[in-house]
Amino acid sequence: MGRAIGIDLGTTNSCAALIEGGKPKVITYRNGQKTIPSVFAIDKSGNRLVGEEAQAQASANPDATVAASKRLIGRNYGSKQMESMKQVFTYELVEGESSEVLIKVKDQVFTLEQISAAILARIRDNAEDAIGETVDRAVITVPAYFNDKQRQAVRSAGKLAGIKVLRVLNEPTAAALAYGLGRTLDQTVAIYDLGGGTFDISIIRIKDKIFEVIATGGDTFLGGVDFDDRLMQHVLSTFLDNTGIDLSYDRSAVTRVRQSSEKAKINLSSTTEEEIFIEHICDDDNGNPLDLKLRVTREDLEKLTADLVERSIRTCERILKEANSNRDQLDEILLVGGQSRMPLVRRKVEAFLGRPPSQKVHPDEAVGIGAAIMAHSLVSRGADAEVTLLDVLPMAIGISRNDGTMHTLFPKNQPLPHFETRTLTTSKNEQRSIMLKIYQGESKHVAENELLGTFVFQGLRPAPKGDVKVEVTFDIDSEGILNLSARDTDTGELVESRIKLGKDDDGGSKRRVKKKKKDEPEAPKPPPMPLNMPTSSLRGGPTEDEADDNADRDETAQSAPARDESTAEEHRKAEEAAPIAPIKPKPSAQPSSDDAPGSTAPQSAQPPAPEKLGFFTRLFRWIFGGKR
Repeated sequence: MGRAIGIDLGTTNSCAALIEGGKPKVITYRNGQKTIPSVFAIDKSGNRLVGEEAQAQASANPDATVAASKRLIGRNYGSKQMESMKQVFTYELVEGESSEVLIKVKDQVFTLEQISAAILARIRDNAEDAIGETVDRAVITVPAYFNDKQRQAVRSAGKLAGIKVLRVLNEPTAAALAYGLGRTLDQTVAIYDLGGGTFDISIIRIKDKIFEVIATGGDTFLGGVDFDDRLMQHVLSTFLDNTGIDLSYDRSAVTRVRQSSEKAKINLSSTTEEEIFIEHICDDDNGNPLDLKLRVTREDLEKLTADLVERSIRTCERILKEANSNRDQLDEILLVGGQSRMPLVRRKVEAFLGRPPSQKVHPDEAVGIGAAIMAHSLVSRGADAEVTLLDVLPMAIGISRNDGTMHTLFPKNQPLPHFETRTLTTSKNEQRSIMLKIYQGESKHVAENELLGTFVFQGLRPAPKGDVKVEVTFDIDSEGILNLSARDTDTGELVESRIKLGKDDDGGSKRRVKKKKKDEPEAPKPPPMPLNMPTSSLRGGPTEDEADDNADRDETAQSAPARDESTAEEHRKAEEAAPIAPIKPKPSAQPSSDDAPGSTAPQSAQPPAPEKLGFFTRLFRWIFGGKR
């Protein structure tokens, strides 16, 4: 049996730790660093790269370098959130058979689980090199505001990497474990976790070795990459004003500017002024090389990102209200995540709380250490190592009513684990299956929530409509992952079930679409999945006949009261807010009308822009416009 470690699988960087001799130890890699970039790439020779090696060649190979993929994992390709995210990635995103997001890299198509698995495997290999032992088990952390599908995807990624996932643990909870290690506490703390790609806030009650989460929430579209984007936009816009050249059409230039902006942002946490210098960023109209040189101040950065920090504070206020608590009842507030190092963040949090945040945890290492503590507790038989976690559900889970509203089965902040039962009945004579759609989210309208999956209960005994009753048990485990089981209430026999992942449409609509497009030429299909790269353990779904049974009734769902939507509406607006304002090119930088859209043009003759678009929108269309 190998060792168990804790892994903080981050958006920009990942960290691993273990317990040795009763004390936590962050694993140091060969280069002396304690974190590894969460980057995957295939170089020009076809070699797969992970970590530092992948990051080092990103500017020369931007379309085959995958960064910040954690923001995509477990999401549907056609969701509103994905429509905005597609514009900010330099690599190609394609839609899978079940509407999942796939990544195309050099004619190879990967699932997000495979990308994360490659990063996890690299972390495991480095850990084995560092400690000289086999590592085969791990606790892996996720943002507290991850939904069921995202948590399932992280578990799948661990399995693909050959790691037994002992538990999927919320990042703020892991940080609280690190804070409470070796201390006898009786406190209520807030964990403010602003990482590379996500923001979480959790209110946690700590008493000795019992860690009880009172309320949790967050924003999966707020993190360090958004701060990088704001500074990058400022750099690109200033260069456009000074030279008339819009670098947003050049993938390599955009990647170089992003990397330099991230470095400058980090440095501005310890200095008040920083110079961004990129040699030979492009050529001018005469073919002469141009350098990019710009001085930015901490004040500049704070003005560019003040609304992002304010967004996090509004979320803190909302979660405190949900916890039925106030600032005076908090004993400490802990800052976690690399972006929490920003002086503006610390000032805003201090102003919000009325006192300085705690300095008792390391922003970059606390989550990894907490995961290691949890892993040690799960595999150790010693009473001294055991800790008790009482977590809550980050978002409500429910099923659809006939009017399109959501009947909530599990409300937000439901203590875990928990289960509920509902009785379904048939709506047709001789009906052999029932289909049930499960949603997760803050809205009372299912169309605005995430479709977790469509469960098909099949093999029902033939009977007149309404005579067959199926009792469905919805069971959420301690990790916030949903499991379903069903039985015939009359016979007591278990009913077979299977899940379909993907788009929220019925079989009738599928047939209508097929009939309408029967005579139309088929759209080009994405390249087939490599045979040696499995896509998902959850495949298949209901047949078209089974899908016709979508009108089945939930006897308890029709009269359930609607939930208050005030906080949900505020969160949706924040989640849908565009993180980057568009560049408005000067007339001199407008492309020539002689160039075809999507063509590769020199800086002096950019592709035409018949409508005013954000620079990331134009970048996306330039990269992929001719390939679809």
